[in-house]
Amino acid sequence: MKKFPFFALFIVVLVILPYLSCKSAPPAAQPEKPAAVPRALLDDLNAARARADEARKKAADFESSAYFPSEWEAAEAQYASAGRTPQNTEANVRDGITAYNAAADAYDSVFKLAIPLYAQAREDEIVALRNNLLAVGGKESFPEPLSAADKIALAALAQYEAEDYYPAKDSADQALMMYQTLTNTYNAWLARREIEEMDFISYDPDNFERAGEILNDAMTAYAAENYTLAYENANEALNRYNLVLSAGWAAHAEQYAARAATARQAALDVKADIAVRNLFSEADSIYKTAVSAMDAQKYGDAAKQFHTSEGMFVTAKESTLEKRGIAAQTIEEANKKIEESDETARLAELIIEGGAE
Repeated sequence: MKKFPFFALFIVVLVILPYLSCKSAPPAAQPEKPAAVPRALLDDLNAARARADEARKKAADFESSAYFPSEWEAAEAQYASAGRTPQNTEANVRDGITAYNAAADAYDSVFKLAIPLYAQAREDEIVALRNNLLAVGGKESFPEPLSAADKIALAALAQYEAEDYYPAKDSADQALMMYQTLTNTYNAWLARREIEEMDFISYDPDNFERAGEILNDAMTAYAAENYTLAYENANEALNRYNLVLSAGWAAHAEQYAARAATARQAALDVKADIAVRNLFSEADSIYKTAVSAMDAQKYGDAAKQFHTSEGMFVTAKESTLEKRGIAAQTIEEANKKIEESDETARLAELIIEGGAE
């Protein structure tokens, strides 16, 4: 029988002993896992976050940040802090719930401060537009459309008083759009009348014709209660009429500018800037304002100011010539009196000389 080699036994021991050691050693201690956060508590956190989001949106929709910027920033800081709260333990989740509710309360607080100011601002806008329409005869020009806008405005007021804020906001916005549509329509009519009176149609006939069509579309849309389309069309019609006016006044401004420049030079030629300094200075100030308006492409203003300054320069020239005429006549009369005085003295001298003989 063969003996088992010693070195083989040694190798077996080296291989088996570490394995036996691992099997016999006690397991290493594992870190304790945190207890899972209850689902109900996480639901409460989500509800608190949703409440804060809703309060934040409401405060933003009614422009709270514009009326109370400091309070809004404080609420924003609380909201951001709540979002940074960890959610790994029950305690942290409860802290997050508290933080989100505090942020919601802060947004609600600033909203309550802002809502009266927001509502008053909308009311002021509505009243201003309506009063302007009434002042220019809007009640006679748009009796039914104006009445429709009034009904929406009154509905908005009632909704605000009932604290039904979002419907009130929508009603107020609609009323504003309706009044603005009627305002733009009236202004478009005024522009059209001015174009016809000034005979400006030939300067931009395409825009003039298209503006009339779009204005009719605006009133059709208004009658169909499509107020957004009505507003857009009335605004476009007004813009097109203004383009026609701009083209017409640009041409007239150039003509008036040339005439005013000629009248100004004529006044300077007779020294009106010295003879009637105040009148010339006033005319020159208006002339320079017209030049600035022309550079700014405000052709209507420029044309009217050039026309005004032209008349004043003409008056300044005439006044200067009149003053010169009066002065010349005065000098002539003075010279005549001097001549008469000399003649009287000569006769007196002759009489005296005759008496001496």
